Amino acid sequence: MMKLNQFLLLGSMAVLMSLTQSCSQANGGNTTASPQDLYAQIQQAASTEGCTSSTDCGLLPIGNKPCGGPEAYMAYSKTNSDVAALEKMGKQYEEMRKQYNKDNQVIGTCQVTPKPNVSCIRNQCVASEKNTRIQ
Repeated sequence: MMKLNQFLLLGSMAVLMSLTQSCSQANGGNTTASPQDLYAQIQQAASTEGCTSSTDCGLLPIGNKPCGGPEAYMAYSKTNSDVAALEKMGKQYEEMRKQYNKDNQVIGTCQVTPKPNVSCIRNQCVASEKNTRIQ
């Protein structure tokens, strides 16, 4: 089941990267950072290394679906990441995605992206199995 979740997460990230490229092209590079560049910055800032327990880990909501809610979640280590900067970039990216969806009249299936569990495994924060709780 873990491999399936990893595959789904990687597939979601591939779609997300494709969408950020579209956003970058649609914006014509007029912003200080394209959505693709901002996403790359978020990936760099979200260190997953250095946890000692699962409480040292966090999940950052990524993007925005047309019906609302995040497109994905990214695990990070609270001890090795600048959490305030990460959350600020995450909000900025969310706003870029909202604007893109609005400008391009994007529609979606309105499925909720389940928030995964995050665990510290071998000193690394890892998003795993879907959380079955209703958010």
